[in-house]
Amino acid sequence: MATAGAAVQARFRNPLAEPGLVGINSGAALAAALAIHAGGGMLMVSLAAFVGGMLALWGVRLLGRAHQGGSRLILAGLAISTLLGSLLTLLISTLPDGSLRTVTFWLMGSFANADWPTTTLLLGAMPLIWLALFRQWRFLNALQLGESAAFHLGFAVQREEWRIVLLAAMAAGLVVSGCGMVGFVGLMAPHIARQLVGGDARRLLQAAPLLGALLTVLADWAAHTLLAPAELPVGIITSLIGAPFFLWLLHRLPAGASHD
Repeated sequence: MATAGAAVQARFRNPLAEPGLVGINSGAALAAALAIHAGGGMLMVSLAAFVGGMLALWGVRLLGRAHQGGSRLILAGLAISTLLGSLLTLLISTLPDGSLRTVTFWLMGSFANADWPTTTLLLGAMPLIWLALFRQWRFLNALQLGESAAFHLGFAVQREEWRIVLLAAMAAGLVVSGCGMVGFVGLMAPHIARQLVGGDARRLLQAAPLLGALLTVLADWAAHTLLAPAELPVGIITSLIGAPFFLWLLHRLPAGASHD
C-alpha cells in the first residue's frame, strides 16, 4: 500500500493523493465485500477488489479530468469514497447476523484472519508489482517536471501513466482483499520516506514499502496491546494516526502546492 501511495502521489503530482483518498480503497472494499457475500474464494475476492478499485479510480478520473493534479482530484476522490462507503454500509446492513461481525471487522482492517493461502498470494504478487512500479522510476522523476516535459524526454506519457495507475490499483486491491481497509499507510509512509531519502523516485520506491511495513507492524502491536486481551482492528490504529497526519500535512502545505 505504501508503494501504491508513492506511485499515486508521483503520478498525480499531488502530495495529498493516496489510494484511500482517490477512491481505490473504497471501490476495492465494496467489490471484495460483494464477493465475500457471494461466497467467493480468495482468488475471486482479490479479482473483485482489483476491478472495484479500477472502476472507482475511473470514476475519479472522469470527475477530476480538468485538474488531475489539483484539489479537484481530491474532492472527486472524497465524493466517490463517500458514495461507495454508503453502498458498503447498505450491503453490510443486509448481511445475516452470522457473517456481519466478520465482514465488519475485516473492513476495519485486520490481520486476525490471516492464513497461508492469503500470505502465499501476497508474497507471490507483491514483489512483482513492486518491481514493475520500481522500473518506472525514471518516468516518475520526469513526470515531476510536467507531462509536456516528460513527453519531450521521450516517454509515452499517457500509456505510462495508466500503467502506474493499473499497478497501484492492483496493489491496493490485493491488500484490501487480504486484510481489509488499513487506511492512511499509503499517505504516511511515502511522506516519511521523502523526508529521509528525498524526492528521487528510485530511492522513494525503495524506502516507502519498508516504512509502510514498519508502520503496520507497529499498528498491529498497538492493536494487540492497548486493550489486551481484546484486539483492535489495525485499520482503526492507522486511521487514528493517519487522520491527524493528513490534517497536519494539509495545514503545512503552501498555498497552491496541491495544484503543481
